[in-house]
Amino acid sequence: MKTITLEYILTHKFEKTGFEDLNSERHNTSGMFTKAQLSGLPGTDVDNMLKLKSRMADIYYEKNISTAKFEADTNIKYNSFNKSINAPAGTRRISRPMLAKFVVGLKLPLDVANELFSLESYPLSPDTVLLDAIVFHCIENNYGIDELFETAEQVGYDIKMIV
Repeated sequence: MKTITLEYILTHKFEKTGFEDLNSERHNTSGMFTKAQLSGLPGTDVDNMLKLKSRMADIYYEKNISTAKFEADTNIKYNSFNKSINAPAGTRRISRPMLAKFVVGLKLPLDVANELFSLESYPLSPDTVLLDAIVFHCIENNYGIDELFETAEQVGYDIKMIV
């Protein structure tokens, strides 16, 4: 894959921002099945979200960092993170911006970031999604949370408060 530069981010015309609800394009199956039925089907959104939450929890514990360091590195309140990853199936999603803060803040490698974004909805798509290009750029350059915020602000988005 090509290198994603700041100039590319500032000048490229993206199909999506990554800040909107990207899951709205999916078929709404909630009227056809109960949450319990959906959670039992392999490969469903609920199943993938449970895998994502579990994987994020594993990464947090593997990093062996304090809650204060986690909050400083990711700009995610630990209580919000904990509630999100421990919420029952189908009740609380991990947002793409929250995931961006998580992967960039913890300086996860591109393959792990791609795995997590795939579980959220689809792999990083830096050619079509602005947020993904920003995340890709930050990972490629080993940037932290401050650079993520600065880059997002340069294209008109303040993601500090988004969870």
